Amino acid sequence: MTKEIRLRKVPDELFVHLEMMSEKFQYPNLADFLLSQLYRIVENDGLDLYDNKFAEILADIKEQQANILELLLKNEIKLLASSAKQDIVEELTIDWLRFMDDVNALAAEREAGGR
Repeated sequence: MTKEIRLRKVPDELFVHLEMMSEKFQYPNLADFLLSQLYRIVENDGLDLYDNKFAEILADIKEQQANILELLLKNEIKLLASSAKQDIVEELTIDWLRFMDDVNALAAEREAGGR
């Protein structure tokens, strides 16, 4: 079932502009153009960006991006801390190996000198 909507008191300037838009977007007539705009309003659940679901989705995406950025920053900090710890372990291991070489060399000297 369909209903009819009649508009009154449409200013000439607005009417001409709407007709030009319907031609620009290649609608067969002004009525089809206006009907498509009514469908769009219903689909978006509002007339503008701030009154429709699209705006809600964009706000959710923005919030998720902020959370992702925060998590990435935390991950970067953890990676830098792990890298610093790894550098310390590497330095300590090298120092230990040098010490062990010195101990082995000292033991070898004692052995050689003791004979």
